[in-house]
Formats: sequence, structure tokens, C-alpha cells
Amino acid sequence: MSDGKWRVTASRIVHQDRWIHLRADDCVTDEGAVVAPYYVLEYRDWVEVVALDAANNVLLVRQYRHGYGDISTELPAGNMDPGETDPVGAAARELLEEAGCAGTLSKIGESRSNAASHNNRTHIILARDVVRVAEPHDDPGERIESFWVTPAEAIRMALDGELTNGMQAAALLRGLAVAGVARIEPV
Repeated sequence: MSDGKWRVTASRIVHQDRWIHLRADDCVTDEGAVVAPYYVLEYRDWVEVVALDAANNVLLVRQYRHGYGDISTELPAGNMDPGETDPVGAAARELLEEAGCAGTLSKIGESRSNAASHNNRTHIILARDVVRVAEPHDDPGERIESFWVTPAEAIRMALDGELTNGMQAAALLRGLAVAGVARIEPV
């Protein structure tokens, strides 16, 4: 039996700049069907931080997202910088930059934002005992407001679609379950 993987017969860069890297692959499926071109977005890995204070309140952020065209409510998150190899370190940097906060961080898992067309991983980081230690980084491209909600309110926001990033809603639920703050059971 075949492993189901496609064979790449040619690959070329369609566009590359500081924001996006688009690759076009010519592929042949394991059954011999030609799929060409098949576009892949190459991104640096991302980190998403499920940040909890000592009372297990959840840190959320609001910021304008141009692709969405509106204010988005999210977890603290971001790209790993070029050369960064440690997702926990990248998450600590993002948490400090976006909210001026720090805590005890650990990686609890990873996911794929869109395995069909993106090549990167999203690292899910749990931050415990988070406190404000500094002013957030001033970035004119990211005007971020941070705020705290209870775990129940965060879950309600995720389930009601108020957390506008779906993979972050999933990361939130996973983080709260791993932290023992919420029980997620199959029906």
C-alpha cells in the first residue's frame, strides 16, 4: 500500500518578501494524477499564548486586523522571529511585547493553521502566574489593548465566535484543559 504522499516534480518561488513567501509546486499523486500548480504559503512558525494569572483569569488582546477589516479579539500571539528556534522564548517575547506581561511558560502542543496550503506550525504555549512587568511595546502597526476575563467568559467568547481566530479558540480550550481550569469531555 502506498503512503499517500505526493511527489514534487518541480517547484518555484512565485513571490517572496518580508510578509509572504508563496511557492508553486508541480505534483504527482500516488495514483499518478498531476496536480500543478499547487500553491504553498511558507510562513515562519507561530506561537499562541494561553496566559493565566494566579486566579486563572485569561489574558486576551484586541487589535485591528487588516485582513479581517475590523478589531479582533485574540490570544497574545505572533510569528517566531527569524533565527528564533525556541517557541517558549518566542512566546515570552510576544507576551511581553503585546501586554507587558511575563509568567512561567511551557509548550503544551502544536497544530497546523491550514495543512492544505501552509507549511508552518502553530506552537501552543501555556503561561501560568502571569503578571504585568512592563509597558507593552509601542508599535504603530499593532495598537493592542489587553484585558482579563474569567475562564468561563473566555470559553463563552470562543464558543460564540467572539474570539475571531478559530485556531486560537481551539488553543484556548486546549490550554484551559491542560491547566486543569476547564474540563472538556466527549459527549
